[in-house]
Amino acid sequence: MTLLTGDATDALRALPDEVVDCVVTSPPYWRLRDYATGAWTGGQPDCPHPPAAHTEPAGQRRCSRCAATWHDRQHGLEPTLTSYIDHLRQVFTELRRVLTPAGTVWLILGDSYAANSDGYRTSGPLHYRQPHYRPRADLPPKNLIGVPWHTAFALQADGWIMRNAAVWHKPNAAPFPVRDRLALQHETVFLLVKQTHHYFEPHPPCSTASEDADRGSSAGSRTERAEISPTDDRGGDVWRVPVRPRRHQQHPATFPLAIPQRCIQQGSPPGALVCDPYSGTGTTGLAALTLHRAYLGIDLNPTYTKIAAERLSHHRALPDHDETEQQSGDEP
Repeated sequence: MTLLTGDATDALRALPDEVVDCVVTSPPYWRLRDYATGAWTGGQPDCPHPPAAHTEPAGQRRCSRCAATWHDRQHGLEPTLTSYIDHLRQVFTELRRVLTPAGTVWLILGDSYAANSDGYRTSGPLHYRQPHYRPRADLPPKNLIGVPWHTAFALQADGWIMRNAAVWHKPNAAPFPVRDRLALQHETVFLLVKQTHHYFEPHPPCSTASEDADRGSSAGSRTERAEISPTDDRGGDVWRVPVRPRRHQQHPATFPLAIPQRCIQQGSPPGALVCDPYSGTGTTGLAALTLHRAYLGIDLNPTYTKIAAERLSHHRALPDHDETEQQSGDEP
């Protein structure tokens, strides 16, 4: 298990060629979260940089009061969809280099809508990690932007082979008060490869893994079991995996353990090296360890790297009977 703190592109550039067998990642979605990795540079150190004094010429955030400049290398807050995709393409260029010829990449992305509030800075209370500023989507309000497919087509143009666009169906997705369209209950999981002959296990064994949930609460440690229902069709491209919210969530956008488990089981052999360049609190790493793979995680936020290290170290200290693999039947 290796965890690195830093920019994904920079960290991947330091790796040798063709060492990663499988990538499972969910990059920050465009305009939806602020992971608090930015900082002001220049200007006056004692300036409070009030939001009313912020200007954004050509996408560069500045303080008009002291001329300080805001620098933030996180993904997801780019001023345009094109710049967001180009940022991801830089990472995927390095992923292509470090991926073995038969390796697989599983990219999980969600979508969002253009809104009439885009382009305005919010000063009131927000949801956890919601950005104060959402760039304009360059579409009329209420348009579904299509971020996953714009991204996938750009990667396809860069030479990636798109093998699947699986649907992660969330049967218990949080209700949203909309009355003029269907509620969003899915995200897209793209399977991308470098060559036509690649690793794929169509019928992996059914597995159940023990996930160490967030620790440090007043209630102490607790263990949550995450598993994939054996009633689902494992061979299909619609994955019915419920969202499992945590009471003490330390990251605003975690996916269920069953999602990376499924990708890793079908996309890599035992003993493989799994990488997540947007590791967060280490859910992909936990899935890799439960399935007896090695793990390399990268994240820009040192707080998340620390949480991931504690979480994965705790899992590795668990007795072997906390991990089980059932050989009867296929995992869906």
